[in-house]
Amino acid sequence: MLTHTTSLFLDLPSAHSPMVEDASVYDLGVGVVDERKAAELVSTTYLHCILKGLHRSPRIITDPEVMKSPEVVKAENVACLVQPAGCLGLPTLAALEQGIPVIAVRGNTNIMKNDLRALPFRSDKYFEVENYLEAAGLMSALRAGVDPETVYRPISKTIVDRKA
Repeated sequence: MLTHTTSLFLDLPSAHSPMVEDASVYDLGVGVVDERKAAELVSTTYLHCILKGLHRSPRIITDPEVMKSPEVVKAENVACLVQPAGCLGLPTLAALEQGIPVIAVRGNTNIMKNDLRALPFRSDKYFEVENYLEAAGLMSALRAGVDPETVYRPISKTIVDRKA
């Protein structure tokens, strides 16, 4: 919340890195790691990803004239939010509030265990899939206007009423 408040009042992107609760994180014993993650593991607060990624973060725009530009991404430009299952944060709540579909990927395991089905999503705004490939297919179906229920198997039986 602090970073969001800082960004709101200063009109600047801001970020934070997690704080560790105790020294046990120093003894994780991760061994040899992929060199792309090495900078993260030498910092117990994962500060490297914050510093590396902040320069690419979206800029905060408050000028109404600039907001009219087609190059500015607004909430109405967001087709859906794809995230690990169980994660609940401000993007999820913003999507819920603005009617943006959320696709939760069960195969992306994490430590968050929130049940997003308990949130008041409309029936056509929350989906759970097994992996990111399935999420990509679901996004394609939504973009094409295909109701996802029509492609899941087994297909429910068709009821035919015969009238005399």
